[in-house]
Amino acid sequence: MTRQLMDDQQINTLDDVLNTTPGVTSYANDNAGRTTYRARGFDITNYKIDGMQVDASTSFTGLGTSMNMDLYENVQIIRGANGLLGGTGDPSATIYLQRKQPTRTFSVNGLLRLGNWNEHRVMADVNTPLNKSGSIRSRYVFSWDDTDTFRQREHVNRIGALANYAADLSSNDVLNFGFQYERSRNDGASWGTNVPIWYADGTRTNLPRSTNPVANWSQATRDMYTAFINYDHDFSAGWHLMVGYMRTQGGSFSDLGVAKINNAAKNVGGFAGFWNEDGTGAYLNAMHAEYADARDNADVHISGPIHILGREHQLMFGFNGYNDELTEYTFSQALGNCNIAGVSPWSGCQYRAAGLPVANWRTWDGSYPDFSTHRTHAREVDVTRNYGAYVSGRFILAKGLSLILGGRISTYEAYSGTYNLSNQYNPIAGGTRQNAVLTPYAGMVYDFTRTMSIYGSYTNIYTPQSNLRDENNRPLDPVMGKSYETGLKGAFFGQRLNTSLAFYLNKQSNVAQATGAVNDITGDSIYTSVNGVKSEGIDFDASGELLPGWNVFFGYSYLRTRGLSYQQDPHHLVRLTTSYTFPGALHRLTVGGGISSQSSTEWTTNPGRPLSGGGYDTSNIKVGGYTLINLMARYRVAGWLDIAGNITNLTDKTYVRQAGFYDGMIFGEPRTFNFTLRGRY
Repeated sequence: MTRQLMDDQQINTLDDVLNTTPGVTSYANDNAGRTTYRARGFDITNYKIDGMQVDASTSFTGLGTSMNMDLYENVQIIRGANGLLGGTGDPSATIYLQRKQPTRTFSVNGLLRLGNWNEHRVMADVNTPLNKSGSIRSRYVFSWDDTDTFRQREHVNRIGALANYAADLSSNDVLNFGFQYERSRNDGASWGTNVPIWYADGTRTNLPRSTNPVANWSQATRDMYTAFINYDHDFSAGWHLMVGYMRTQGGSFSDLGVAKINNAAKNVGGFAGFWNEDGTGAYLNAMHAEYADARDNADVHISGPIHILGREHQLMFGFNGYNDELTEYTFSQALGNCNIAGVSPWSGCQYRAAGLPVANWRTWDGSYPDFSTHRTHAREVDVTRNYGAYVSGRFILAKGLSLILGGRISTYEAYSGTYNLSNQYNPIAGGTRQNAVLTPYAGMVYDFTRTMSIYGSYTNIYTPQSNLRDENNRPLDPVMGKSYETGLKGAFFGQRLNTSLAFYLNKQSNVAQATGAVNDITGDSIYTSVNGVKSEGIDFDASGELLPGWNVFFGYSYLRTRGLSYQQDPHHLVRLTTSYTFPGALHRLTVGGGISSQSSTEWTTNPGRPLSGGGYDTSNIKVGGYTLINLMARYRVAGWLDIAGNITNLTDKTYVRQAGFYDGMIFGEPRTFNFTLRGRY
């Protein structure tokens, strides 16, 4: 995904990127940023910035919602298992983000954007050499976005800043270092799905998309500070040494309150919070959580060609890994640092559908007493380490025939401990450590014409999931399995258009599946491990230039999964993004748009549709497929100035990004539009 495509389609966030990418789907648990992205039937867990692995999950602890695309030059999405370079063989996809880099010439790029929902966005990108030759150079990027949304009482603010420096120490040595900051704040955020599907009598609510029954203080904030340094040495003859280090520190603050259905077993003997049509029945569900995360990444690799039997082959040797320390601060009634209006929390610092009634949800304006909280020394610290060495090679066996072999030996460990009010440390039993985990990779490519290739590959799947717990509050074992892929790749129209057709099969054990239950002590969801899970499918992609000035970014995916109790991913997914710059007298005008179309999905309900005689209908709920259409136009007023307009969801299609989670749903965005002025020098 190039910088130009992101500019044309107004792609500002990681969510925008992945919801434009062929073969990638998503679902939202709330509008506080807890969105899960999936490919080939499994969650995407591998995210890298300039080759360094980061926790870019969009969860209470992950920092994905703070990521600002104005700081990045491009995004690469590689579907399929890729444990060779990263240490975890995730069968879904790996997301690579490349920072904007300083160049030798001075340039300035800026924009001003205005849109509906009261959106205001500004961005400045300045590249400047620091000496006459440009051997020392810098780049500075600043981005600010402030907007309301289609939901009541929701307001989003995002900030991004980057300072990136590079210096040529010699003709063979380059040093690159810098700093960046990313932050998002979502006022009006919910905790879980915010629109109930059913009333207490089991009838459908049919509530409008603007429904957002949150307290007027409800908010979620994520921020991330990053420092990085990289060194590149050219040994000549094609060999390169790369050494890199990155330190990320971030935090998340969640002060959430929403009127929704939830488990309240300690208080009322089951589920509560189902609304009645007359405005009664609603309870405020509230949660306060604060996290801090620090991660150190290191990467060293050397690569280059070797010549054997008259043929040139490629080799790479490397070592990389990270150490992550996640801190969750403890809030509870027992510690005296969690309170709303003198009411005892359900557990920890959570209120679940009892004790905090909303008199009339129809007329409620969000007014409610806020949390009273403060930090103490009490906290839990989870440490995760993942590091290993790898080697890979591409060997030319014959004209047009290449063999790709590689392997990685990884060490993975995770352990936890708590600190009490006196700041004394106590380890938690149940830590895990796996040594010498081998992730092999083998592939073969045959170029049967100058522009067409056939390939096949095999690799192991190894994905730790220590962040998920079973009914005994023990971490789930890592996902293990195998991944097979074969297909065709081709280039057409003078190699301006690249295409690929892939067939894949993934077999896994220890796959996490939510039970719908919650741990009474921690408040965390309880998972169980499922064996014999398979996903198989087809991906077809085409990207590039069909005709001079006509660019396309297309993908079709077919997916079938087995072994789980539901399929939350669509069987069919089509994504198309295109733009056309007119020739001749209209050469200043570019028009384009996009289509995203997916078939129906199926979700579990929790607890299910209420029945008139008591109990719940726990049947899975089916959500219909939908098609979204986007349009864009850009006109170059002068050599230094563009004006552009974008419309997303042109037909104002009503669709949902999640359904069934605590018997609620999350609506997708209605029709939106914006206008952008972009200048450059």
